[in-house]
Amino acid sequence: MTTYNLTANAKTTYGTLGNEDISILNKIQNLENKVNSQSEKLNKIVELLDGISKEKSTTWSNSRIQIW
Repeated sequence: MTTYNLTANAKTTYGTLGNEDISILNKIQNLENKVNSQSEKLNKIVELLDGISKEKSTTWSNSRIQIW
């Protein structure tokens, strides 16, 4: 059976694995997939917030200049 070594991100071949071992490896892989998915979503949120922050900063600066 071939599984992925999650720390090295490379394929590793194991000898005989029991059902419990396979189940644990599958759970770890599922968790890693969920973490990666959430990380991608958070990165998108950060990008959106940065864009809003820059837009608000520019708008505020322009308003401030007009007041003076």
